[in-house]
Amino acid sequence: MKIRLLSLALVIVAGCHTSAIPFVHHKPENNGLPEDDLRALALEIEQAVEKGDRDVAITGRGSITLNDEIIQQAIRTRIIRSALVREMRASEFVCEKENGMLYILRSKKYKQATSSRDRDRNAGIVMSENSDRWALYEGIVKSNRLPAGSLNAIQRAFYEARMQCAGNAASVVPEK
Repeated sequence: MKIRLLSLALVIVAGCHTSAIPFVHHKPENNGLPEDDLRALALEIEQAVEKGDRDVAITGRGSITLNDEIIQQAIRTRIIRSALVREMRASEFVCEKENGMLYILRSKKYKQATSSRDRDRNAGIVMSENSDRWALYEGIVKSNRLPAGSLNAIQRAFYEARMQCAGNAASVVPEK
């Protein structure tokens, strides 16, 4: 009986070694990612978005290029939408998480303060903004042939730049 228990325990312990791998939190992959250029580029884009500067022409910074039309379109539509996003961020019902995405805090107070039409409008704005942000992040990875693991570092750089530009107007909810 003891031998069976011992062998069962050995199998369980040996099996646990491989099952823990998916649960390990990995750091963003920064191999080949020019972080200084990325941060400067993110700050330049977020400043243009915050100002609502529709005439800005951002082509890249250092070794990071933004020649893809999808990236340019995402930047343009974010600039056009910036006043609406700024207004929503100033409310207590929209927040930005550390992954760089906007979220609507659906609560009883939100439902009481807004009409159904306003909630639909807000949801559309948030979905469009998040879609353009993803297009920008993924476009940078694809057009510059960066490792797929660098997406987290790109999100983080843009999030930090946005918080620097937005100042107190940005409400943030930490990741859980």
